[in-house]
Amino acid sequence: MADSIPALAKHEHSNNEIVDPGVQISSDSNTNIITIAVVVHVVYNTGLQNISDAQVNSQIEVLNKDYRARNDDRGSIPSYFAALAGDGGFEFRLATIDPSGYSTTGIVRKQTSIQMFGKDDRIKSSARGGDDAWDRNRYLNIWVCNLAGGILGYTSAVGCLGEKDGVTIQYSAFGTVGTVSAPFNLGRTTTHEIGHWLNLKHTWGDDYCGDDEVDDTPLQRSANRGRPKGEKFTCEMTGHGDMYMDFMDLTDDAGMFMFTRGQCKRMRALFNIGGQRHEILSSNALTGIPIAKPTDSSIPAEIAKSVTVFPNPAQTTITIDLVSSNNNATTTITVFNDIGQPVITQTIMGNRITINITKLKAGIYLIRQANEGQAGMMKFIKN
Repeated sequence: MADSIPALAKHEHSNNEIVDPGVQISSDSNTNIITIAVVVHVVYNTGLQNISDAQVNSQIEVLNKDYRARNDDRGSIPSYFAALAGDGGFEFRLATIDPSGYSTTGIVRKQTSIQMFGKDDRIKSSARGGDDAWDRNRYLNIWVCNLAGGILGYTSAVGCLGEKDGVTIQYSAFGTVGTVSAPFNLGRTTTHEIGHWLNLKHTWGDDYCGDDEVDDTPLQRSANRGRPKGEKFTCEMTGHGDMYMDFMDLTDDAGMFMFTRGQCKRMRALFNIGGQRHEILSSNALTGIPIAKPTDSSIPAEIAKSVTVFPNPAQTTITIDLVSSNNNATTTITVFNDIGQPVITQTIMGNRITINITKLKAGIYLIRQANEGQAGMMKFIKN
């Protein structure tokens, strides 16, 4: 756990974070479970930063406890706030299908020459030394890397550009094992930042005694840090003072225990019809049937290169060239959607065919050419 970075002292989120104050809720917070497919982009410069699968899985376990009010330290909530604690009804699972329809562990690893990343979203661009986001309407993107300036994590604004959407976490504050460093070693940085991803503000409303747009969180002057004890009054002398044990304050990991019922309702409102994260409910990233990758041993590399398609992306038609086929051979062309279902099948003789794709939905498709027991594959995009 040796680490040369400065002591970590704060959570931060993107300067352009926007939280919609007009969210409407239509159901109780725990009516049903909202399952979110997660992809973790581990972007590392040194071996230490290339965190293990076990460390990633430990973070997923923390999220599933914290967002269901099943965390082991929930009993530490003061009795006067206990009735306000809520079950968010969220489940987080590592994706099993990637954006191209292939099998995945939900963990992407990429080595980079960048020693430290800032809050400029460079981490979210492969061209700039990071790793590109997966479709935000199907996945929660989490980037784990070495952050500069002692920052534990930051979050994109709800409604931002898709390629920016997600959460970025310091590698030594992610999960509960491996490289984690106290006092941010219980996975609560990610719990906190995903709270922002789910439309929550800090408990002090990011202003002096500000409004976090949640009715059941008391006013407080500013962030609390460390491990406060007892009642602490910073804005008004009524009630029981600051709710500094809330996940949306900035205390040490061991001092965070709860979301309120109001916060849970606010988060879940994003998934209502018309909500900004409603589309993720229909993600196939956990339920789809994976497509075999062209590089699988069952498909020789030279055969996998035997199909070309143009234009790509396309809107109305695609033309397929079977580069290595015999003009007199019969060939079956099958187009699969992103969950592995065949949507077009045609048998041709020759080495070129044009297919009408106007009835296909926008998305990523895979073309498979089978001929005399061999196969070639090519991906195309319908826009």
